[in-house]
Amino acid sequence: MKKFKGLLLAMLASATFGFIPLFSIPLLGSGIELDSLCFYRFALASFFMWIICKIKGVSLRCTGKEILAMGLLSIFYAATSFFLTASYKYISSGTATTIHFFYPVVVALAMILLFKEKVSLWKIIAIMAGIAGVFFLSGGVSGEKISLTGFLLVMVTVITYPTYIVGVNRTPVVMKMNGMKQTFLVLFFSAVIFFVNVLVKGAHFTPLATGQQWAYALALAIIPTLVSDFALIYAIQMAGSTITAILGCMEPLVAVLNGVVFFGERFTLNSLTGMLLVFAAVFIIILCSRPRKNEEVSSV
Repeated sequence: MKKFKGLLLAMLASATFGFIPLFSIPLLGSGIELDSLCFYRFALASFFMWIICKIKGVSLRCTGKEILAMGLLSIFYAATSFFLTASYKYISSGTATTIHFFYPVVVALAMILLFKEKVSLWKIIAIMAGIAGVFFLSGGVSGEKISLTGFLLVMVTVITYPTYIVGVNRTPVVMKMNGMKQTFLVLFFSAVIFFVNVLVKGAHFTPLATGQQWAYALALAIIPTLVSDFALIYAIQMAGSTITAILGCMEPLVAVLNGVVFFGERFTLNSLTGMLLVFAAVFIIILCSRPRKNEEVSSV
């Protein structure tokens, strides 16, 4: 049951993460600078998470080791947000998502090489199906010329995001930490990182001047940030790094559906093929994660 909850949370995390382009692109288009956008995103999300922790009675007191560990992990999480959002200026969000989705392969390799985790043939098939699905969801072989700048920006996330996922799953002091506390700390430290980044650059924060900008900023802080990171942390704890990473294939699926529903984009054969492959990857992972009868008996 615990692992099944982890699967559901992993799908929720990746699905909500897929809403980033829906809210961030309009903000960037309205004149909000990238550094300011990232700061607003994490500052608002950490504020809401602080309220939740207070309501739930979760202590936010930290030891020096906890601050150091979460501070370092937040650097990788914040870097993922920054470089992925920055890539939208140079390449389409679908293409960026396709490249970004290679991170499950990096996670799987890291868990195998560094932590001797056994990865079954079915999990490898699921990874390949997920990557193929993302390829078709982003248009397949469309002949699109990819900006080198955009490509390099999103390639950074292929390293930073797996580092964060594996770190949450394998750092002893973090593994013992309450999930709500973890979520607050990573959001808070990410906000601090972007605040310092603006100060170091000598730049100014672009104000949220309109009601529409505030609406997009709040949606960005809550759906693909607060909900996504909260679900991600618990998914890693319950299902593990590799499975959580593979189920990240829900992200591009949501991005395509958003395009069809909100922007009137066409639903093509590539879209259908991609969706079926993504569903196949998810189905394989769920089947592989079902406990055997002896495991069910021993857990009662």
